[in-house]
Amino acid sequence: MNIKTKKYLIDTFKVAIPSIIEHVANVIVGFADTIMVATLGTVATAAVGINSTITWLVMAFSTLFAVGTTVQVAQSIGANNYKRAERAAINGLSSGLILFSSLFILLFTLSGYIPKFLGADVEILQGAVTYLRIWTLAIIPMLLGRVASSILRGIGNTKIPMVVAFFVNILNIIGNFFLIYKTRLINIPLTNINIKIWGAGLGVTGAAISTSLSNALGGFIMIYLLFNGSQVIKLELKDLFKFEKVLQKHIFKTGAPATGQDLVTNFGQVLYQKMVASLGTIQIAAHHLATTAESISYMPASGFSVAATTLVAQSLGAGKKEDAEGLGRVCFLLSLLAGTFSGIMLYVFPRQLMSLFSGDLAVIEEGIGALRIIAFIQPVFSATIVLTGVLRGAGDTKIPLYAAIGGMWFVRLISAYIFINIFHLGLKGAWLGMLMDLGSRFLIVFYRYNKKDWLNAEVVVDD
Repeated sequence: MNIKTKKYLIDTFKVAIPSIIEHVANVIVGFADTIMVATLGTVATAAVGINSTITWLVMAFSTLFAVGTTVQVAQSIGANNYKRAERAAINGLSSGLILFSSLFILLFTLSGYIPKFLGADVEILQGAVTYLRIWTLAIIPMLLGRVASSILRGIGNTKIPMVVAFFVNILNIIGNFFLIYKTRLINIPLTNINIKIWGAGLGVTGAAISTSLSNALGGFIMIYLLFNGSQVIKLELKDLFKFEKVLQKHIFKTGAPATGQDLVTNFGQVLYQKMVASLGTIQIAAHHLATTAESISYMPASGFSVAATTLVAQSLGAGKKEDAEGLGRVCFLLSLLAGTFSGIMLYVFPRQLMSLFSGDLAVIEEGIGALRIIAFIQPVFSATIVLTGVLRGAGDTKIPLYAAIGGMWFVRLISAYIFINIFHLGLKGAWLGMLMDLGSRFLIVFYRYNKKDWLNAEVVVDD
């Protein structure tokens, strides 16, 4: 291993490890959150799970500014133009505040109708509506916090998002503990002592309140840290809504295809969820729990993707194409290794993973079949996440968008429909469609990466 490769590895891990730890924290708490709700039964699990597609869809809108602003900030930092980085950050947050406020009004107004549209039956409808309505209350600070977190990563600070994520997730678990369950006696292990613990007994409603409050508080903290003068870029509230046409153009040029990628995927997920919902409550619950279990598989890839975007953007901003290429290659190879390991874990231990969330044997068996199918695609799925990060760092976000359109709308939805309705493969058929989608996306994104046109992308850091 030569000296440059060692440096690339050190730089990559320096940025990636805090991001990976952050994702680990999110996944672990996601597990805990799901386990707590699952103790209420399959109906409660399905009531929360039916909303997952719409929550992903809403989160996708933050990608416009999370990616577009971050690339501009990171490229400016690479060129040592800190003033431009500050202006880019302010422009992104200002535009985000307007968009996210509009989203809040729209979603809160429609929250009573969306779960039914997604396929929720009478058994789970009321719980699903309540969960979505409460979750919606946190949209503005949560999405702004996501943009602020991405800006911090763009300046190379991945430790603060990690620490805040830990705080938010612990708060979420504590909130669940007191709000979901009724007042009960808890035995202290290895003793005969029982302690009476107060509980609100709100069930799904309690889970929604806890999630909303913790996410909202996390968002406020992220925003505060950008404005309190503690970072290398210093933002001021008086500069909000001072829009600059040129910067807005650069932000939207990079961010629009990136958010388009997420929106295309998540609009497709809505139809995909309706296909799964048509299979029944057990399949809805198994799909939700298997998706949660699978999230452990791409934790490393998510961290390496953050590193790829940040380091590639900073290298290109500094005019160092060789470093951008080397860092992108290291992140890609690391993602293949991590994905291979994750795939083996999903295939060998699916029962153990599903059993963490549910004691319903029917739900567990459905989830095992889904996880063993998706295990085979994990190496290239992880690689796709990281290569998308490489291309985003160069501002090349159109190809991942095209890959998402082709994969979701022309591969996943069509093949899943065939597997479910013609071959009658149930939930396994839906996940076979997902496997084919992820494989096709990798082929498209890898082709673009391998051509290396992204190294010659236009980088503007002095307007």
